[in-house]
Amino acid sequence: MRRLTTVLTATAVLVLAITLAPIGRPAFAGAWGSVDCRKTPSNPQCLVTVGTSGGPGSPGTTASSACHDPNGTVVPCSLPGVGWLADDGCYYQPATGDELAAAEAAGGILTPPAQWYVGQCGYPPVPGLTQFRVFGSAPGPQLLADMAVKALRLPAPVIRTNPSVAAQVLIRVPVWLWLDSWGDQTATASVPGMSVTATARPTRVVWSPGDGTSVACTGAGTPWSAGDDPASASPTCGHTYLSTSAGAPGNAFTLTAAVTWQVSWAGGGQTGTAPDMQTTAQVGVTVGTSQTVTIG
Repeated sequence: MRRLTTVLTATAVLVLAITLAPIGRPAFAGAWGSVDCRKTPSNPQCLVTVGTSGGPGSPGTTASSACHDPNGTVVPCSLPGVGWLADDGCYYQPATGDELAAAEAAGGILTPPAQWYVGQCGYPPVPGLTQFRVFGSAPGPQLLADMAVKALRLPAPVIRTNPSVAAQVLIRVPVWLWLDSWGDQTATASVPGMSVTATARPTRVVWSPGDGTSVACTGAGTPWSAGDDPASASPTCGHTYLSTSAGAPGNAFTLTAAVTWQVSWAGGGQTGTAPDMQTTAQVGVTVGTSQTVTIG
């Protein structure tokens, strides 16, 4: 599974491996050993279930992934009263009381949303090893968000034009450009008691007609219909070729559509964003000149 790698992006990375004097937390004793994921790997506490949305070119799917410690051993994703598994093999929950005071004494007082967390490390725990760490958002939702984002399946752009690129396009004749399959895609990662949904939203398409120019559009473009004037330009997204494709590879231009998707997530009382994604598609376009035939 994709481990917790982006939790600290909102804050400076600060990990203090501090062995504390035992701090009374009865929840530790009861939760450890309550489930052995190596013996019962299908236990819901050991799995994250991920489901993706369906749509044209992107059928919905459902699958489960196990949670692992840094050694690759399957371990619980979370432990009631103890915390959430992070990439270092520790189970974290917000530091409070004496733990928070100890963390602030060692590493300073933080500015929100940065927050001190205390982790009990290992499964079963390493005796006496308690570690402080700064997170910009709660480890549980972030872990599920990482998995949901990774599971997103974005359809490739489906390019449409008028005049159709299946025939020769003429210079100085406006070409309407638009895309099919334009809409949000989602994926949800869940464990018992919590789910996080990642959403990828198409926001922009950059067309590269192949003649050295580019056209940026904020939406899918306007589909041409039989009632539209074929000599008119698209009201939202189009291009007019001013040179033929003679001399280009295969005597055709390569028309490319590159779609930018903004990615966000929400769940577990948290929200966040992930890096933009991009999908592309290409078609060949033969561009020529109109021919006049003289009789007589």
